[in-house]
Amino acid sequence: MDSGKNIQNVVVMRHGDRIDNFEPLWAEKADRPWDPPLVLDGKIRAFCTGKKLNNNLGFPIHRVFVSPFLRCIQTASEAIHALCAVGDCATCMSSADGVSIDPSKIKVKCYFCSCVYIAYLLIH
Repeated sequence: MDSGKNIQNVVVMRHGDRIDNFEPLWAEKADRPWDPPLVLDGKIRAFCTGKKLNNNLGFPIHRVFVSPFLRCIQTASEAIHALCAVGDCATCMSSADGVSIDPSKIKVKCYFCSCVYIAYLLIH
């Protein structure tokens, strides 16, 4: 039933598996120890989550807001590749598999306030 009201759906997704959870000594050698990247399995899981959202969500995703942390950008990139895939990508496991995309499907914005707020909470 159409009540004439606009409806907005919000999907929240956490970043994938980060390297410092699997290699505890990673931070000691890292240039940016506060900003760990994803491990390959984290990228694969993010891509597969994007495929599941695309196939099962029931509504399209038009915008993605992402934190500037590397792990978040990598997660969003993989999910967006799956959401914007053109053609058959049933056997694809990540964007590294040469997925062709339609970049006009989703607008992406890096949302710096998310990490500023977290930093504020940690300091205070």
